[in-house]
Amino acid sequence: MKILDLKLQNNVPDDWSQFFDYNEDIDYLKREAEKNDFDFENVIVIGNGGSVTSFKAFDGALCSDKNCWIIDSPDPALLRKVKRECPADKTVVLAISKSGNTLGVIEALMSFVNYKIVVLTEGEDGALRQIAQKMNWQIVEHPNISGRYSGATSAGLFPALLAGMDIEKIAAGIKNGYKQKKPAYALAKYYFDLEHKGYVEVYVSAYSWILSDFRTLIIQLMHESVCKNGKGQTFYFSEAPESQHHTNQRFFGGKKNVIGTFIIAREWFDLPAGRHGDRRIEVPQKIADLNLKGLEFKKLNNISYQQALLAEYHGTKTEANRLKIPNITIELPEITNETVGELLAFWQLVAYYSAILRNVDPFNEPAVTNSKNITIEEIKKL
Repeated sequence: MKILDLKLQNNVPDDWSQFFDYNEDIDYLKREAEKNDFDFENVIVIGNGGSVTSFKAFDGALCSDKNCWIIDSPDPALLRKVKRECPADKTVVLAISKSGNTLGVIEALMSFVNYKIVVLTEGEDGALRQIAQKMNWQIVEHPNISGRYSGATSAGLFPALLAGMDIEKIAAGIKNGYKQKKPAYALAKYYFDLEHKGYVEVYVSAYSWILSDFRTLIIQLMHESVCKNGKGQTFYFSEAPESQHHTNQRFFGGKKNVIGTFIIAREWFDLPAGRHGDRRIEVPQKIADLNLKGLEFKKLNNISYQQALLAEYHGTKTEANRLKIPNITIELPEITNETVGELLAFWQLVAYYSAILRNVDPFNEPAVTNSKNITIEEIKKL
């Protein structure tokens, strides 16, 4: 992984968290996964925030053997759709809550009590563990690591294992990502310095459809870790190149308070038919001499779709440079289990260092507690 257009920092602070040194017991996870010894086709993961954002990134980017669904809301329309698509005899339901006291998780879980259920939690006194014990459901342990930083733990890896992903390679990529202290700190410092110059928004666009599910993880990391005491920036994420047909107007033509952050994959490797993989454009001879703005369609012939996608990126970046809009690019050599894990760990470090630079706690989220308590009081009134 490379960070383009950014000077690396040599004065990385000594601050570090034991969270980044945690090594999950992969053998333990495999033993727990083997307890689901029936021919299931679907994996439903119920959770909120950091309980599901890492797995969502894995699921979007990597090949899996199962149909995966993420439920992060008690929305009846969502529950109805998932239940319609996932019969009980072909489905494993995994409910994740570190504290065990996330009301929305318990509410959604009640819609699946007749399914095969696994609970992943830490709190001994949490309501979710108590429910699982009463219902004789399988319990998988969650370590004492904040949810948004838990991608390398059971919270991120166990659902990936159920889905048939190669969690050893993902974990290896995460471990390598935690070594990227210099580029992570450099990006955090880049954002920090520009915030003091009035750049209070960060526009992240991924020029890869399968990386678009990093959206919620990046936003959560940068908002919950950093935005405290009136500090921090607003992050928004858009899938590119579709973003060029809406958000680029804001980026180029709106207030000059936005930093661009592009994520690209330089290469693709060929995969079996039906899997992700690059293809080449084939132009019928009948239309080869037609043109669009002077570009003859025969020029497209045999260009890879990845090359076409990167041309879209170069168009946006070149225009941002012309307009002197600050921007950087995160470049993956290719999209693999390892590089996806590395990207996840890298953003964790960016969030961590961003909080350290602003002298706020990277691991709490005090502003969200009261609204959650109000929700419980509202439910009591019903």
